[in-house]
Amino acid sequence: MVEKPKNATNDTANSKKRVIVVVNKYWECDPVCWVLTNSYLTDECNYTDKKYIIDLDVENSLTLLTYPTYGSAKPFEGSGTIPRMVFETEKRNIEVWCISDLLSNSGSELQSSSEEKMKLLPQIYEYEYLGEKLDIEMVIAVGTASAGPCVTSDSPFGTDNINGAVIIGSNVFMHDGWEQGSLSKFECDCWGQIMPSCSNDYIRELEEVDFKNYKGLMLSPPNNPSTVETPVYVSENYVALGSVNVTNYNLYSTKDKETAKTFFENYPGSHDGVSLETTHCLIYLAAKDYLCSNPPFMFVSGIVDRFLCFDSDVDPTPYAQNVSGAHNAGVAVAYIISQLEK
Repeated sequence: MVEKPKNATNDTANSKKRVIVVVNKYWECDPVCWVLTNSYLTDECNYTDKKYIIDLDVENSLTLLTYPTYGSAKPFEGSGTIPRMVFETEKRNIEVWCISDLLSNSGSELQSSSEEKMKLLPQIYEYEYLGEKLDIEMVIAVGTASAGPCVTSDSPFGTDNINGAVIIGSNVFMHDGWEQGSLSKFECDCWGQIMPSCSNDYIRELEEVDFKNYKGLMLSPPNNPSTVETPVYVSENYVALGSVNVTNYNLYSTKDKETAKTFFENYPGSHDGVSLETTHCLIYLAAKDYLCSNPPFMFVSGIVDRFLCFDSDVDPTPYAQNVSGAHNAGVAVAYIISQLEK
């Protein structure tokens, strides 16, 4: 058990906030954790100007670490899941969670089930680190993703290929991709609508950052890497599209096309559907259910394939393509965390 810091008073504890980073798959969370604990990130040789150095003060702030040995992050019961790591500062606890850990006792056939994830996600929001119940300041959904249907050569992106880049936004859109034979049948009343967050002030601050200063920290994916120089795209208007209740990877292309079609039918002319995967929207919705209001939420998508190009961009070398995308998302998360105390 980690002891409460000696200089922490009850007043300090009561005023502290929670920042909750939720990563989907273990193979996405592992690279994110690696970035967040890698001292090489602070080496001046990686930056053109040392004022841009990302320093998480890991030695002093990291008070819980269950990565990479997992340990109690892989409990006998899902209800015993704890974060992969916790960074403690004077003003907040920053927790890093992996949904795969929650699903560690669910069947292999349920590892991509939206329904199963929504049953277990509330455990994250109900968690009390060292018995402290803290208010939630921010929820950050992290994972790899396809570029959305609005990433095209005639869009503000100027290209349909941003493989290797990271997208940060704050809105989600859910499409029900269920069909006969699916192992997930999650139901809700918010299909087909953009759902906003209340984190836009912070997103606007990120919009002012020149992320080209961090391009030297980003990995290039092996398959169809983007030639565009922009490593991170940020907008308060960006929407993460979610293809929900899809458990068969072979149906991704078909279901993603359906999701895009529904999005454009409901929001014709939109340029904001820029990320497409399965889980950002679930993390958002579980937070909304817990808080009973629009959550302070942002998503961080490491783009690994062009829209409807999963077979050509990811399938040939899934490990290298996905790990590089998750790593780059981790760099963005590291920057976000490093700025919270400033």
